[in-house]
Amino acid sequence: MRKVTPKVLLIAGVLMACSSLVHAAGFNIYEAGVRATALGGAFTATADDGSALFYNASGMSFMDRSSVSLNIMPIQPRMKFAEANSDVTEEVAHNTFLVPGAYYTNSNNEKVAFGVGVYAPFGLGVEWMNPTEFVGRQVSYDVEIQTVYVTPAVSFRVADAWAVSIGLDVAHQALDLKKMTLQPTSGANAIDTHIEGSSSINITPSFGLMFRPNEKISAGLMYHHEKTMKYEDQDVTMTNVMDPNHPNYVWAATLLAGLNGGVPTSTLTPTISSELNLPSILSIGLAYKFTPRLALEGNYVRFGWGTFQSLPMDFSVDALDQEIHFNYKDTWQVRFGLDYVAIPEKLNIMVGYVHDKSPQPAASVSPILPDADRNDYSFGLQYKHKSWDFTGCYMAVIADKRQNIENDRPANPDPAYPVGEYSNVANIFGLSVGYHF
Repeated sequence: MRKVTPKVLLIAGVLMACSSLVHAAGFNIYEAGVRATALGGAFTATADDGSALFYNASGMSFMDRSSVSLNIMPIQPRMKFAEANSDVTEEVAHNTFLVPGAYYTNSNNEKVAFGVGVYAPFGLGVEWMNPTEFVGRQVSYDVEIQTVYVTPAVSFRVADAWAVSIGLDVAHQALDLKKMTLQPTSGANAIDTHIEGSSSINITPSFGLMFRPNEKISAGLMYHHEKTMKYEDQDVTMTNVMDPNHPNYVWAATLLAGLNGGVPTSTLTPTISSELNLPSILSIGLAYKFTPRLALEGNYVRFGWGTFQSLPMDFSVDALDQEIHFNYKDTWQVRFGLDYVAIPEKLNIMVGYVHDKSPQPAASVSPILPDADRNDYSFGLQYKHKSWDFTGCYMAVIADKRQNIENDRPANPDPAYPVGEYSNVANIFGLSVGYHF
C-alpha cells in the first residue's frame, strides 16, 4: 500500500498548471487558427489570416484587406495508463475541450497594419474515470487550466519585401484541480483536496519578421517571450471524506486538526501562492510556391522549456510548503504544410505534418502530464465566397508510449506517483469563419 505524508496532500496543487490537453509537447496549444492547423501549424512564413497575431504578426503588412475571424477548435484527448507489474488499467473521461480564437486585422494602410487577437496557447483538461478508485488519484483525478492571451500588435512595411511587427501578449490563467489523499494503512480515501484560482495579469512582448522578395518565396520569424504567471493567496479546500465509522477515521481527523492549529475541523481552507513559468516560442519558417496554385512551407519551432525547472509552493499552512522539481529542457518541433488552390478564388485543400519533441524527463511523467514525443497529421478545406471564407480542419495527434521507469526502477521516487506506461492520442477539429472588408 502506498504511504503518504502531509506534504503529499497538496503536491499537485499548482502542479496542475503543468498539464495539457494531451496533444502538444509540454503543455502548449499551437492550434491558434483553423487554416494554420490544417497546414500542420506551418504558418510563420504564410500568416495570411487573423491568426497571424500568434504565428507572425508581420503577415498583416502583406494582407490587402482588413478582416475579422472566429475560430473554434474542439479537442478530444484519449489517454490510457497501464500500471507496471499489475493488470490495472485506467482511462480518462471522454471530454471535449473547446479552444477559441478571435482576430481583427486592419491592413488598409500601405505602411502600417495593426490588429488584436484572443487565443489560448497553453491549457489542459485531464479528468480520469472512476476518481474515487483511480490509481493516481493522490496526484490528480481531475484538472483543468485555461490560459488566455490578448495580443495587440502593429506591423510596419519597412520596404517592399520586408515587414516587422511588435506586439504585447497580455495573459491570464485560471486553474482547477482535484486530488485525493489516502489513509496510509487502509488505503481508504481520506482527504479530498480542491484547488482553484486565477493568476495576475502578465504582459510580455512578441515580435515578427517577414521577407517576401518575389511571388514564389516567403520567409518569416516569430517570437513570443517567456512568462511568469503569479498566483497569490489562491483558494484551497481540504475535506475529510472518510466515514466516521471507519476504524481509521481518527487519522484524517487528527491530520486536519494538526494542520488547523489543533482545532478539530472537517474542512480546512488554506491558501496557496506560487509562480509558473511559460516558455518562450521561436519559429522560423520558409515557404515556396512551386506554381501559383501549389505552395509548401516548413517551420522549425523552438520552445524555451529550460526555464521550467521547479515550482515553489508557499501555503498559509507552513507544514505544506514545498518545491517541485521538473528539470524540463528546451525542445523543438518541425512542421510542414502543403497548400493547393483547387479552384482559384474558391477552394483550397491543405495538408500538414508535425514532429513534436517532448521537453519532459521521465521523473516528471504523472497523471497530470504524461508527455511524450508526437507525430501529428492534418488536413483541411477552405471555401471562399465573395468577402467570406469558411474553413474546416482535422488533426490526428499520435503520441509515443511513455513510461516513468528508468533502469527498471521508478523514475520518480515519490510513492504517490503511479508507475507504468501512458499512451494517448487526440482528435482535433476546427471550424472558422472570416469576413474581409
